[in-house]
Amino acid sequence: MPHIRKLLWYFYKPILLWNSAFTLTCLGLVCYYGGKVAGFVLFFKLMGYASTTFLQSYTAKNVYMFYRNAGYSVRRMYAYTYAMDLTIYFFLLTVCLLLLK
Repeated sequence: MPHIRKLLWYFYKPILLWNSAFTLTCLGLVCYYGGKVAGFVLFFKLMGYASTTFLQSYTAKNVYMFYRNAGYSVRRMYAYTYAMDLTIYFFLLTVCLLLLK
């Protein structure tokens, strides 16, 4: 299991800034407009994932062989990374909504 953690970190590090920007934008929108825009914001977050995937696949295609040789598919790495990012986003969203009340 420690091996996958290190691989996830190496996979997530180039897209961390991009995903963090989308996360902070989405949190800002929810904190400013309230919970009524949560569906739109989630769609915006998913569009951020799509743009991140496109950016990563366009700029770093040769890097994917590293993860394939380690025994992990690129889709699995994206799934783990985005699941981890969504978990962090929902935690921060819960904290934000609790502080607003």
